[in-house]
Order: sequence, then C-alpha cells, then structure tokens
Amino acid sequence: MSEKEEAVELPEGVLAVRLGPGANCSSAGSAIDILFYGSAIVGAIAVALAAAFPPREVFDDGDAGPEPPEPPPEPK
Repeated sequence: MSEKEEAVELPEGVLAVRLGPGANCSSAGSAIDILFYGSAIVGAIAVALAAAFPPREVFDDGDAGPEPPEPPPEPK
C-alpha cells in the first residue's frame, strides 16, 4: 500500500471505500444507472432512425372516405 492509503482512517462501521464513479453505490443504484443509460441510448437510436427515413408520401384523391361496398346482385 502507498503512504496515502495507509494514512487514511475510516470511520467506525466503514469496512472499505472504493474509488471511481459510483463505486460506493448500492447494486440497486447501479441497476438504475444501467436502465437509465440503456433507455437514453435506445431513445437516441430511435431518433436517429426516424431522422434517417423520410416520411411516406400521402396521396389525397379528394375523397372524404372509403368507397361504400357494392350492393349484392339482384336474384333472378
């Protein structure tokens, strides 16, 4: 161990201190971080795909709605 690590006294009840981003988080906190980052990445991919594909062309023939069905043939 280095001199810096040996000189640090931990408070009572603390067994170890880990260094790094989020090192002392609980496993639930880590899972929430993973879910957040995953959803942010999926959202960015969805936006990129939506921007990559142009919108479909809409053809308007001026009709207000679908054509009604043809009446059944007359019995002979």
